[in-house]
Amino acid sequence: MKILVLDLEVTVQWIEGRIDNSPKNPDNKCVMAQYGWLGETTVDDVHIDTWFHDECRVPDGIERLTAHLAEADVLVAHNAKFDCGWLLEMGFELPPLIYDTLIGEYLLAKGARIAISLKETAIRRRTMSFKKSDLVDEQFKQGIGFEKIPIADVIEYGIADVKTCGEIYLSQQIDLAKDENSSLLPVLKSMNETLLFLCEIEMNGVKIDRVALEEVKQKFLAEQIETQARCNQIVEQVMGDTPINLSSGRDRTKVIYSLDMINRDAHILTFNIGVNAAGKSLMPPKMTDREIKDSIRSNFNPMQKTQAVQCPDCQGVGSIQKYKVKNKRKNGKLFRVQGDPYKNRTKCKVCDGAGALYQPTGEAAGLQLEPKAASYASANGFKTDKITLKSLISQAERKGNALAVEFLTKVARLNAISTYLDSFIAGIERGTRENGLLHPNFNQCITATGRLSSGGGITLNLQNMPKRGFPVRKAIVSRFGPEHLIVEADYSGLEFRTACELSRDGQGIADIIEGKDIHSQTASIIYQKSASEVTKEERQQSKAFSFLPLFGGTSYGHPPHIAAYLDGFYGIYEGIHAWHDQLMTGTLKNGIVQTPSGRQYFWPNVVRTRNNRVTSATQILNYPVQGFSADLVQLACLRAFRMFKAAKLKSKLILTVHDSICVDCFSPELQQVKDILTEAMTKVGEEAKERFGYSLVVPLDIEISGGKNWLEQSEYA
Repeated sequence: MKILVLDLEVTVQWIEGRIDNSPKNPDNKCVMAQYGWLGETTVDDVHIDTWFHDECRVPDGIERLTAHLAEADVLVAHNAKFDCGWLLEMGFELPPLIYDTLIGEYLLAKGARIAISLKETAIRRRTMSFKKSDLVDEQFKQGIGFEKIPIADVIEYGIADVKTCGEIYLSQQIDLAKDENSSLLPVLKSMNETLLFLCEIEMNGVKIDRVALEEVKQKFLAEQIETQARCNQIVEQVMGDTPINLSSGRDRTKVIYSLDMINRDAHILTFNIGVNAAGKSLMPPKMTDREIKDSIRSNFNPMQKTQAVQCPDCQGVGSIQKYKVKNKRKNGKLFRVQGDPYKNRTKCKVCDGAGALYQPTGEAAGLQLEPKAASYASANGFKTDKITLKSLISQAERKGNALAVEFLTKVARLNAISTYLDSFIAGIERGTRENGLLHPNFNQCITATGRLSSGGGITLNLQNMPKRGFPVRKAIVSRFGPEHLIVEADYSGLEFRTACELSRDGQGIADIIEGKDIHSQTASIIYQKSASEVTKEERQQSKAFSFLPLFGGTSYGHPPHIAAYLDGFYGIYEGIHAWHDQLMTGTLKNGIVQTPSGRQYFWPNVVRTRNNRVTSATQILNYPVQGFSADLVQLACLRAFRMFKAAKLKSKLILTVHDSICVDCFSPELQQVKDILTEAMTKVGEEAKERFGYSLVVPLDIEISGGKNWLEQSEYA
């Protein structure tokens, strides 16, 4: 078997402070290709093809690399998706098999958070050669690209990369041959194949309607202004004249919890905030309700409403005018007198430049909500993140504090709008090429579970885009014209089906076979109506609660009717409960959790705590469900990829988001597209049996919808 190891060096562009090294940027060029055949210990002879460098007067041809690629049985690279994407864009044909040493290192890490870059992997594996980053790092920091770095340095750097990558491959093969790692081979093979599917959808890209995107942007901006204004009104109502910056965590603490931190260092020490020597977050201390209240009294002052009065020193200006000193002689004596004022005024130390002093009125300020546990503490006071805000809203509802509910809801909305504007819309604007196409970047080796993620460089994280009713989706349209379609096929309740599959829960399997919708069932309890009356929006909102018990979530902090559902979940699905116990017991015994695909997760330091909980319990229960679901989705993508190629369709695969596959559909091909997606996704069990030797018991189902954009979708029968 002939193994070709390859590395490419390319130019980069800086766009809004972000690196863009995509082959879809017309200003980017491939500077150099380094490649060679892998021997017994390393790549013995590295070939260099230089195509775009300031010192290269006559570019090399492509004949030698073309011949090597045609002769190779396997192409090896680190982060091979990047190199393969460039090769395909330049018109090269790839060998039949691809091996990505990045994927290999990721799987061998077994869920551990370790650095898997080429350099870090080489250090950890103690390769003979070494990535010579010192040759180029300083020049990169100065904004000098490969095309301008002395060609001798680029060649030496590239040769080291190729040799290092080859040696990492050989080292990984030794590890993969060990009995404890043999299960990883099938999933390694499927992930290496998946990278070609990801190359395909990245190259295809999605079409962006810039007019629609701008309309959505302006609506968000208008809502942001309106919501901010109402929040400011509520702040003034509960805080008086106290200046509040709602972007500040410390100021939010003042408003929500009615508390003002006395000493930040003492607060951080009290609640054990920070990281240990290994970089892991320190656990907050276990405190009783009484201890929490005593700690709050020690570290915070209760807030009072204030009334602003003019600062007597600066007279409300906010700054102090200082004057130069000059000498004056009178009657033979020298006097120092005030001269001309300095050009720049200095901030008033009395009012800190505010121009006013804020005197307490004696009236209690803020919304007066209570942090429930030490885990609520943050370095700036107490948490006001998305999850905490949800909990606080529930607390305010129970107390009948309508003003707090309104304020917290609007703050949560402000956070969401800010994310939509700064991440999604700005990301789409930044990443869309002149031809109107946005080329996303997908990653297989970021999440510990195996789920795909997206983002990096100038692209945005499409995986975080809300699924239904999100206006930004309106901007994603068909490249073929307004009469053509964006089609999406989405697995129905995949995580619940996977949990039932892995646990072999009898009731869950029966519910699935009978066609019972777990999300509608959950929504009917939450909204206290029959399942037939539940709306799509209510069903969507209830999904989080359906999934919560799958990953060991409890009823703590939830309203009574939701808590009742969560507490009763394990009574309904006893098999899932028993499986959870088995996972905990097995992990305590051997530290390993393995999925049917062979993916492994390693927890070497799991212990049972005093309250009978198992450390890392959420991850232990979450990872196998997420990981096996991810493997099924990837297999479905591979099947769809092969079937699209075989059918030679004009329609294009463009996205996979969570449990769905999206297609830019040429309308005359709609039925073919639907048939392929149905075949690829619902019969993925055939692929799982062939690759993993595992037979699915639980049937898989999908929902297919389509429309003129990714927002306005109608479900197909």
